[in-house]
Amino acid sequence: MSLPLALGAFILVPPALVVLLPSLLVRGLLAPLNPGVIFCVPGGEKRLALTIDDGPSGPGSEALLTLLRQLEVPATFFLIGSHLGLDHRFARRALQQGHTLGNHLWRDEPAAALCRSEFVEQLGGTARAIEASAAPQAVAWRWFRPGGGWFHRPMLAWLAGGPYRLVLGSIFPWDTLRPPLWFVTLFVRLNAHPGGILVLHDTPALSGRTDRILRRIVPDLRRRGYRFVPLAELLDPGA
Repeated sequence: MSLPLALGAFILVPPALVVLLPSLLVRGLLAPLNPGVIFCVPGGEKRLALTIDDGPSGPGSEALLTLLRQLEVPATFFLIGSHLGLDHRFARRALQQGHTLGNHLWRDEPAAALCRSEFVEQLGGTARAIEASAAPQAVAWRWFRPGGGWFHRPMLAWLAGGPYRLVLGSIFPWDTLRPPLWFVTLFVRLNAHPGGILVLHDTPALSGRTDRILRRIVPDLRRRGYRFVPLAELLDPGA
């Protein structure tokens, strides 16, 4: 879907629906229109995948790893290449703990604004930086998420034939806007669905909030019968 078409689709629905129940729009509109992009998966099992963008953030990332180990929740970390300077060995520790890694390009900027040469350079440079951070652990590249969450058809063509699948999500609780924690908890409760992909963030400003969010929503979702699984298992339970 092109950016103007996506915006046009959202203009046709009430603003309250966009704010409070966007997973309905993702599942009912965006996902069917964009089969080459992973937003979520269909199915009746109450399984969710947790993804965390923009890390590593330094001490905040280490705290998140500790919390995820305590909660026994697997995550996919979509890492930004230039942020690895804040924690050179984060990728290795995340892999050792059983998490997976995704490519979120070199800088925290809208990827849809990049030309092909800039996109390819950032994609390759970030992959090499993450692989160096993970060594001697090997990185099996599968996941890519564009900065800002925007994509266009040429971007899908640039990824075609490579190891990456473009992954967005279906549960995005506006955490980058720093709403009250009660709102985030309510939002996740309203938007959680079987096969959902939850998106949170790990930056110096947001990692502490992500910690508090997870402490609230993980027990609540489990009480409601949801189970957190790795992204690969969500997409292919038989793998």
